[in-house]
Amino acid sequence: MERKKKLVIRLSCGFLAVMAVGTIVSRGAASVLVAQVETEKTGRGKLTYTYNGDGTVVPTKEDQIFLWPEQQVEWIAKQGDMVRAGECLVQFRMEYLQQSIEKKQAELTQLELQASQQEVSARAQARVPAVMGAGQTLAEAQQQLSLAQQKEAEAQAAYDEFTATASQSMNRSIGISDTVKSGTQEEKERENSGEIREGESSANGEGSADGESSVWLSRKQELFSVLQEAHAGVESARQAVTQAQNSYELARQEDAAQDMNAANAAESARLGAEASWAQVEYTRKELERLRSYQASEGKICADRDCTVLQAGVQIGAVTSGAEVLVTGSGGFMLKGLVKAKDKEKLKTGSEVSIQLGAGKKRMVKIESIGMEAGGSAGSGEEITSQDGTDRAGEDTGINASSAQQYFWLASVPENIEVQNSDGFTWEIETPSEKEYEQIIPLSALREDVNDTYCLVLSEEEQMLGTVQIAKKVPVTVIEKDAKSAAVTSALLPEDRIIVSSEKYVSEGNRIRLKE
Repeated sequence: MERKKKLVIRLSCGFLAVMAVGTIVSRGAASVLVAQVETEKTGRGKLTYTYNGDGTVVPTKEDQIFLWPEQQVEWIAKQGDMVRAGECLVQFRMEYLQQSIEKKQAELTQLELQASQQEVSARAQARVPAVMGAGQTLAEAQQQLSLAQQKEAEAQAAYDEFTATASQSMNRSIGISDTVKSGTQEEKERENSGEIREGESSANGEGSADGESSVWLSRKQELFSVLQEAHAGVESARQAVTQAQNSYELARQEDAAQDMNAANAAESARLGAEASWAQVEYTRKELERLRSYQASEGKICADRDCTVLQAGVQIGAVTSGAEVLVTGSGGFMLKGLVKAKDKEKLKTGSEVSIQLGAGKKRMVKIESIGMEAGGSAGSGEEITSQDGTDRAGEDTGINASSAQQYFWLASVPENIEVQNSDGFTWEIETPSEKEYEQIIPLSALREDVNDTYCLVLSEEEQMLGTVQIAKKVPVTVIEKDAKSAAVTSALLPEDRIIVSSEKYVSEGNRIRLKE
């Protein structure tokens, strides 16, 4: 009996020993096969955006000096040269300048002569109007018509007078005829009575009447012919007057057209003269400008201490007026270049971490934010022309259609030595304006063909006790930054989200917390 008890005890102890060894072996295997994970919980907060880029050291004040046009460069300061106020930046060749002055003087003289010639052309030209000759012809025709009408009146009067006189004579002839007839009757009676001698007849009276009638008709015909000629003369003179009148009207219209053409020609010449004098004035100013270059001994000098940043032209070249000499003055500033997509995230007063070369990182504050087209610009870019010409609106060599470059400016930290064009890198972190309910690390996000999700630590009861496994929870990403993501999901505040693992973990895998 005692032996059986001892055997049971021994078997129990053996079983416990085996279980202990199995547990140890199981835990050892789990430490090798089960992934260790790190977890975090969701939190409320804002995202932090990180932006970075490159930058360069630029002068505080940058001046662009346009070189004199149509001049030959004899000497020019080199890029990087330090120039004191009053010292020469550019020297132009004086012989070339003198030749330019002589050519411009000759051009001015020629333009003045042309303008004077056009002024003479604008004067009214002397001429005899055609209407004067036509008027004289009309007057003569009207005089001839008056003479013809006078002759016609005289012929008509003569004819009328003769006709009236002839009518009276005719009446008398008729009375004589009656007397003759009475005498003839008496003669017949006498003849019958034998009182008239043979051969005596009253034919003498009738013959006398017939002769007078023939003379009257001839004279009347003559006067009528004269009257007809007078009528024809009046009609011819009247036609001549009408023709002269038409000629006079045509001459008057031609004179009016010529006067208009002459006025237009004179006005055109006057405007041409004004344009020529305007060109004369422009050329005179050009000549004065060249003489001012000569008075300056062909030199462009610095108006303040500066450093030459860009020369813009080679020695011996003839300038066109578009060449620019860029200088910097007033110390240096940091200019950080910004990507277009990031320009809205940066604000004046934000702190930026910068690193110059291999030096330590320093914090600076953004003092201003700007934009430029193409090439670089300082904080106080100034475009000037040494000849005093206003360069506003002229082509400065920057293509307006080129991409816009955004930048920020900040002062150089104290106790740091910099040179123009030194490079640096920068980085800035800015919080989001919106605060989100659930923010998780980006490392917790996972994706498959269907959705986006994360894994959380979950506990299950199994034969060997409570085990930890990975459980899938779908999420919807609202926004991201470089480290975190704002999501909406069914996650609870106490859920422990897997953010890292020493081995690949998928849904349902056993896991254990990293100690």
